[in-house]
Amino acid sequence: MWQYLRFAYIHWIWIPLTMAGILLGGWWTWSGFVFLFAVGVGGEILTKNWRDETNPDSNYPIIHDLIIYSVVIGHVLAVFVAAWVCSDIDVFGFGAWVNSIVAASDINIDVFAARASNAWYDYLGVGMSLGGVLGVSGISAAHELTHRTTNPFDMIFGRWDFALSFGTNFATEHVYGHHKNLGYAGVDTVSPKRGTGFYEFLTGGGWMQWYGGYEIEKKRLDKLGKPWLSPTNRVVHAWLRGAVVVSVVCLIGGWLALVVWLIAAAFSKYILEGLNFFSHYGLIRLEGEKVTTRNTFSSFNPLSNHFTFNLGRHGSHHEYDRPYYLHQYKPMPESPYGYLTMTLISWFPPVFWKMMIPMLKEWDEKWATPEELKVLEQHNRESGIAELTAAGADGAIAA
Repeated sequence: MWQYLRFAYIHWIWIPLTMAGILLGGWWTWSGFVFLFAVGVGGEILTKNWRDETNPDSNYPIIHDLIIYSVVIGHVLAVFVAAWVCSDIDVFGFGAWVNSIVAASDINIDVFAARASNAWYDYLGVGMSLGGVLGVSGISAAHELTHRTTNPFDMIFGRWDFALSFGTNFATEHVYGHHKNLGYAGVDTVSPKRGTGFYEFLTGGGWMQWYGGYEIEKKRLDKLGKPWLSPTNRVVHAWLRGAVVVSVVCLIGGWLALVVWLIAAAFSKYILEGLNFFSHYGLIRLEGEKVTTRNTFSSFNPLSNHFTFNLGRHGSHHEYDRPYYLHQYKPMPESPYGYLTMTLISWFPPVFWKMMIPMLKEWDEKWATPEELKVLEQHNRESGIAELTAAGADGAIAA
């Protein structure tokens, strides 16, 4: 049973804890945010040397699917609760229902009183806690489901999960662009070239991802002889889903709920780009080469992969078209910490370079082909990173 529950227990604890904290108000609104860093990052650091090298089979894949569906439903409920605490009314009688459940348990809590006593920093906690859930649990679940392009039901779940944080282009650019162009420097929108700093990637790279998604959809529609604003445009569909989420949030909780949701969406995006940045940083693939497990940095920390639906086995994800619970283990380039910790490190350039430069050197020595090394020699010179250049030339590291 553990082979199934290992991908459930984190989310089944974290999401209800976040909603309970939001309803309790005050400093409790930061519960989800604290859980991410205390249990997620802190847990990864404490279990740094733990490894999961197993390749379990799944006799009942429907259990895995039901788990991920339940998590997506949890994300929807979390967004509703966050919007509800911003409202002046009891939308759908939710507060009265919660109070009746609490009273039946002999617990002296009034969610209306808690909501009324919130200060501005408590609402910031709501946004950051919700953003943490959507940025890790939400993006991991949606990422998995939107890769199941032959399953319309799963695609619906995944795309609406992305809509909760306005991830309007991810399902198009990531699935049909990034996975095709992985490692092509200057072409793949999330394969940053050596010397690129995180905040350069977050801004310029973010724009490239948006633009790349539009271009992919435009080319698809051109081949079908349809205009860009065709009713079948998947990017337009994604924007409409995002607009529905924004509209519902505003209807429930007004302008305050919109502000809280914007904070959550921004933090979610910040998390996503940190993960994108380090996991593909500075690695290349020459034209015509097959994508393999060596073309990205992975992690076999079990706690990390329980948080992210096995996303740490990223090399396997790119090489094989399999569901998350079948990502296989084999030797591949690894990061020194789990995915949550490495994402956090990505936000702090001095710490990031300290971690990343040894990772790049190891990749060059252990995984690169002679032809790739010739290209990387030029990339290293252009990077301005003295530690990567044979001559040790002076150069500033991008911030």
